[in-house]
Amino acid sequence: MSSESEILLQYEEAKSRLESLTEDYNTIFAIANTPEEYATLNVIKDQIRAEERALKDIQAKLPARESFGAKYQVEILGPHEIFFVIPASVPRIRILEEAQAIYSKLDKRNYVFPNRYKVWLGMTSFTEGRPAETRLAIDGCVDESQNRTLADQKLFLRRKFEEGEALMPTVEDLAVAHALFFVVTRQNLFRGMKIRTLNGSLYFDNLGLGLDRFSLDWNRFADVAAACYMPAATVEKMRDDKKKARGL
Repeated sequence: MSSESEILLQYEEAKSRLESLTEDYNTIFAIANTPEEYATLNVIKDQIRAEERALKDIQAKLPARESFGAKYQVEILGPHEIFFVIPASVPRIRILEEAQAIYSKLDKRNYVFPNRYKVWLGMTSFTEGRPAETRLAIDGCVDESQNRTLADQKLFLRRKFEEGEALMPTVEDLAVAHALFFVVTRQNLFRGMKIRTLNGSLYFDNLGLGLDRFSLDWNRFADVAAACYMPAATVEKMRDDKKKARGL
């Protein structure tokens, strides 16, 4: 096994241990009412802190792509579904720039179409960070959402995710979701389609990530699908399904 493979294995094992400890802590915390149970919580809390320190040390040794994913706590939920965390004060454009640096080094190409990057540099929605961290789960190309008008897509999303409101994401959030998914998996989150958001349609081709500004609202296209913020219940179900598939 190569040293890089060993580091990746160590990272996955440490992350798994941390997730397990966190689940144990939350389970006991919900029912704790005796001194023994509170003492157990303190022990687990110390173990969690130790695992967090170990995970941080391992992250510093990860290859660029894996380090990028770890930095933003990327979780690949499915073939076009992703969860990630944007830390407080980190602007969306910074994540795109990091993806650009990695992609340029690996494939000698632009990740974001240059003219579009210049436009986004002038938009505060891309260049200003948020005061608190942002936790997002996005389906970047919802199954069966193509061949629908914008109004039809919105209605389709509400019906598909009955357990919670599934809204279309902003261009800024979907661009970040694509960058993280693409760098970590080397796959196109959009599956070759144009994807409607609240403020434009994103696409990705060999020239880079771009934005289609012409109106698609009242038309149906076979290559125009929709994205959405995924309801929490859907995310938890996907996580549970992945655990079951791994025999956990």
